[in-house]
Amino acid sequence: MKKFLRFLFFVAVIGGIIYALKNMMAPPQAEFASNGSGILPQEPVKSLDDAPLGGQISAELLKILVCPEDKGPLQLVDDGKFLLNPRNGYKYPIRNGIPVMLIEEGRKYRDPGFASNGAGAQQKTPQNG
Repeated sequence: MKKFLRFLFFVAVIGGIIYALKNMMAPPQAEFASNGSGILPQEPVKSLDDAPLGGQISAELLKILVCPEDKGPLQLVDDGKFLLNPRNGYKYPIRNGIPVMLIEEGRKYRDPGFASNGAGAQQKTPQNG
């Protein structure tokens, strides 16, 4: 009977070691996928272009943001949806509270009310209506 109990104890220990090794060797993705606590998001990330305009920007951030083209200060316009460079009319969109500070984006949303005065500086043209 003693030999049989030793045998059962030996089998239990070996089984426990195999179980522990199996769990240690299992890929962690299976666990993350089941409970949603993984590193990667559950659904694909949407393009920043699809994100809604606007969002909160702190006053400290607004003070240090400058136009990437002429390095001048920007103004918050259109109910906090854009940052405007009043010198050239470039409007940089704010998406989900993140300013998109790319020159191409500024040109894309350029305010048509700004025109060059020929001296390199930009001035607001009078609006009819």
